[in-house]
Amino acid sequence: MGTGDWDCDLAIVGAGPAGMAAALYAASQGLAVTLINGGELLGYGLHGAYKSKGMYELAKDRLIALKMGRGYDPSGPDVRFDEIHDQLTTGTATLTEITLGYLKQMKVQVINGMGRFIDAHTLKVNGQRIRAPHFLIATGSRPRVLPGMEVDGKLIMTSDHVVDVDESFRSLTVIGAGVIGCEFASIFTAFGVHVTLLDTADRLLSHEDPDISAFITTVFTRNGVHVRFGARTRSVSIVGGRVKTMLEDGSTIISDRALVAIGRIACSDTLNLSVMGIEPGRGGVIYVNDNMQTSVPHIYAVGDVGERKTPLDLALVHIAEAEGRLAVKHMLKQPSTLRSSHIPFIIFSMPMLAGAGLTETLAREQYGAVRVAKFLNARNHRYHAMRAFDGYVKLIVGPPGDDRILGVRAVGAQADSVIGEAAVMIDNEIPYTYLLDSIHAHPSLTESLQNAARIIAGRLVPTL
Repeated sequence: MGTGDWDCDLAIVGAGPAGMAAALYAASQGLAVTLINGGELLGYGLHGAYKSKGMYELAKDRLIALKMGRGYDPSGPDVRFDEIHDQLTTGTATLTEITLGYLKQMKVQVINGMGRFIDAHTLKVNGQRIRAPHFLIATGSRPRVLPGMEVDGKLIMTSDHVVDVDESFRSLTVIGAGVIGCEFASIFTAFGVHVTLLDTADRLLSHEDPDISAFITTVFTRNGVHVRFGARTRSVSIVGGRVKTMLEDGSTIISDRALVAIGRIACSDTLNLSVMGIEPGRGGVIYVNDNMQTSVPHIYAVGDVGERKTPLDLALVHIAEAEGRLAVKHMLKQPSTLRSSHIPFIIFSMPMLAGAGLTETLAREQYGAVRVAKFLNARNHRYHAMRAFDGYVKLIVGPPGDDRILGVRAVGAQADSVIGEAAVMIDNEIPYTYLLDSIHAHPSLTESLQNAARIIAGRLVPTL
């Protein structure tokens, strides 16, 4: 890019996962990069995703210890939320310092402040004007709340607040049973909190196959999560130091705290996009093409704030990072594509759910007589060693004559360890038959994927 009278080659608004990935890649390609950071460094990717997964690991260890009767409780007889908070805060600070080190090494200029467009080539931050030939918007998203709801961050919380809990409480109402709701319902139940999970749908994680939903519901119930289906919330309020949740059916739930997890909205409202003729869509998203360009070609939008017209444009950290790098490659006229059919995901619930590719339901709709096999965790030697028998690996391949892997789902402890291999195979259209005689380490969880392939090939007896 030419120097001209520009202050930098690329100005990035937002230092979350997408903005950070874009900044580091652009700097590695020799661009002068200015990164405008209006919030916490790495955004929800660190202060939400990292903290929640830290809570998950502590809660999981506690639940395993209590179930197995090893006589060891990592959290003691009473969960010490202040110590959990301190541990997560320390980890966040450490990762922030590491990230700042990366930026310094790559000579990325960081400006703290909120950016606002003056025109299509000028951004104003703290009174300073920044001009660049290219801009990348990576401002992320924030939790959605119900109209009229007063979220105080302590009794009525969103996902931004719940990761910073530093004192104990006995009961929690989780409003919304999507990924975030299911994850925190699992975490706080494992910490000994009585959790009521409200789902407007008739089954948990209804975007997944019915067998997955049924399995997760069974384990949730066994673990102590009280799930209410078809539950629509009318109001949430603080009454007498507790939270009162009223449902549309007239019933009332009283709890110590409530978590509102009903989705997120894009942070685009402070950017002054109208000065360039960019009109955000529903929920504040900025529509982009496959190269992450907005309606103004030299302005890109990535991560939660940018939306491609595909149902597989998921709000995940690793997708946001990939979009950030893709946008920079397009600016530099480097060949790149973002194939989303294989995107892996992990839901940190208890039990864990991980997957890549299509669900069985979608695979049957698109390809017809697909072949499906499940291999039970109870038949895997490593799972036996872990004393973790619940769950299975489900392998979905094309109809006879089409040996491509279309999708994989794994439920149970450490389900995520199976998915990386499957995602690579889906992305590169490697036939499932490559799994049949490949040598997998023993004992390992990935042997379940191999054995599911052997069931499809007729080499093993089906387990379900």
